[in-house]
Amino acid sequence: MEKTSEIDARDRILDAAEVEFAANGYGDAGMKAIATRAGVAQGLLHYHFKNKERLYGEMVGRRAKLISAKRIEMLDAVDLSEPDALERIFEAFFSPPLGKEGGGPTCARIFAQLAVGNERDQKLVETYYDAGAKKFIHALQTALGDETSERATWAYSFALGALIGVIGRDGRPERLMGKSKIPETDLRLELIPRLVNFAAGGARAQ
Repeated sequence: MEKTSEIDARDRILDAAEVEFAANGYGDAGMKAIATRAGVAQGLLHYHFKNKERLYGEMVGRRAKLISAKRIEMLDAVDLSEPDALERIFEAFFSPPLGKEGGGPTCARIFAQLAVGNERDQKLVETYYDAGAKKFIHALQTALGDETSERATWAYSFALGALIGVIGRDGRPERLMGKSKIPETDLRLELIPRLVNFAAGGARAQ
């Protein structure tokens, strides 16, 4: 069993890795910079994570587990026979990555890159997100009353695309509307209902 001090060091390293990878991307992120951010010796970082690829994978996995656990908790509470089941399913899908489980703006870029990333990122998505995706697709299929999963799978995919399009919070929608950038706390309250209505309406309209 790891000692508390070792667990704390790992958590600090993973926190620092999120900041470094979000700021500089995988290619330009440095192990020395991560160690400095975490306040640990670089040797300790390598002791825990061996190399950058392993650190990146464990960082993604830690965040994915937080998001997925909250998603499934919310999804399991949905009554799939109710008229608003689609809305509740998509609320469970959108809320965690845009809430505290998602890690805020620091982690948004990493989350978005995973969905459109290279083979390494796609493998991480398969490892950490595909099982949850299948549960959402099954729930959508049930709520839609379909015999096959085709419409539900497309509905899930379109919802994911919408999430990726807004999770970076770059302020472009506000700029196009001629508004000031919405504060983070207000944005979450405004954005999730819009995403839910968009995704549920699209699923019904297919």
